[in-house]
Amino acid sequence: MAAMVKLRIIFSENDSRRLILPNGMPESVSELVQQIKGQCGVNGDFRLQFMDAEFGNEFTNLESMSDIQDKSTIKVIFSSVAPVEPGEPLLPLYSSAATSRTLDDSSSLSSPGNSFDTDILSSPESTSSRATAWPDVFPIPRFSYDTQLQLDRANATFKETGALLNPDHKIKSAILDGLAETIVQYKVYLSDREFDEVAEALVTTHPCLKEPGSVTGYGGWKASLKYKLANYRTKLRRLGCPEVTVNSLKHKPDSKCTPAYGVKKPKKAEVNYCPTYPAGETAETLEEIRVDLLSEVKKKNNDHRVAAMMEKTLALRRQEVIREAPMIADFKMRWPALFHVCETAAVEVRRECILKGLCVYLNEDPEKLVKDYLDVDKSIATAIAETVFGICVIRSEGAEPGDDPQDVMIVLEGVEVMGELGNVAFAVAMLLGLVYSLNLSYPPELRYTFEVLQKILMELDAHKLSNKVQVLKTLLSR
Repeated sequence: MAAMVKLRIIFSENDSRRLILPNGMPESVSELVQQIKGQCGVNGDFRLQFMDAEFGNEFTNLESMSDIQDKSTIKVIFSSVAPVEPGEPLLPLYSSAATSRTLDDSSSLSSPGNSFDTDILSSPESTSSRATAWPDVFPIPRFSYDTQLQLDRANATFKETGALLNPDHKIKSAILDGLAETIVQYKVYLSDREFDEVAEALVTTHPCLKEPGSVTGYGGWKASLKYKLANYRTKLRRLGCPEVTVNSLKHKPDSKCTPAYGVKKPKKAEVNYCPTYPAGETAETLEEIRVDLLSEVKKKNNDHRVAAMMEKTLALRRQEVIREAPMIADFKMRWPALFHVCETAAVEVRRECILKGLCVYLNEDPEKLVKDYLDVDKSIATAIAETVFGICVIRSEGAEPGDDPQDVMIVLEGVEVMGELGNVAFAVAMLLGLVYSLNLSYPPELRYTFEVLQKILMELDAHKLSNKVQVLKTLLSR
């Protein structure tokens, strides 16, 4: 197993941080770029430079991984687009060519002359909404100046003598506060494994904090962090953070004196589960934008404006889904832009075969996912009305296997929510997006197929796999 590597990453004159690579040095510069994006929370295009000892430690463009080693210094040079500061939530990107559809609830778009673009880019919604999933390696923040100073000195002493730091209450509290503030940039509810990852990253970054006598070296930090985050959620609940207030025992339907009202927590690695309203906006003002969307979505060549308005109303839409769990038909009437597709790309027929073959390999029925009908079949309307979850494909009578279908649609709760999708592969991608947007559960008869799509293909919450999916992943990695 490759030895752990640490790199110093410089973002600006007064901003640098450590990058920890537990699996050793990446094989290529592009892989290193992805590690920096994932761990340091930056977005956009940039190139890397390394401190070249042959030229008086001046920075030179990094073109080969052989030019750097453990504890090398790397400088990030951003392109003309202003970067997001490390540690801040990312502002989602929107590409009309690759993902020109408003299905993606976390997409945004900037276009000249669009007043909504200006509102979004300057709005605190970009700080109240998340845009990155839980990182592969948790990035330990720099703590307050005095705390960081004591940690640096204790780490140096540990390196020389092996002496561990016994932090007093003030230092420990400052460390836990810093960790909690970083954690909530990703999520407010952590699994036991994720608590392990944070505590392990802490003692890896600051080895002086390892606990003597502990099997892992961080068991006490993990327990303290659980209490700290629980207290932090209480604070957020008092401030009205919707992601935690939705789980309050006081949140009961119709003011009934029932026990806890179905605790709602993010599933399937959502990053924008229940965001707050943008500063200066209320449910009433966002509702006005939603009403305007009903007419805007009907206009031609209006994708930029619709996308911006959808981004503006993300919090209203997500809270409506989480709190009220509306019927699909009702939600489609209120938010038609969510089910609007601007353009589709041609996909070869073999992708449809691969998806169906995946179902068969996992011992699941592909007809539960994709249902084929001929255009002369008079029972199509009845069949669609009886479909709870799936994709319906309408083919012409006598069509060849490689011919394009007449229609490919997504049906939820007996309602055609999206149509004219062009091909099954694209429809599956849109269906996966709808599962997130509408907070739906995967159908039990297709749970392994969707687990593969989410955890292997999308790499969301990919640490915990069922035995069947783990076997497939092992075979694919050979």
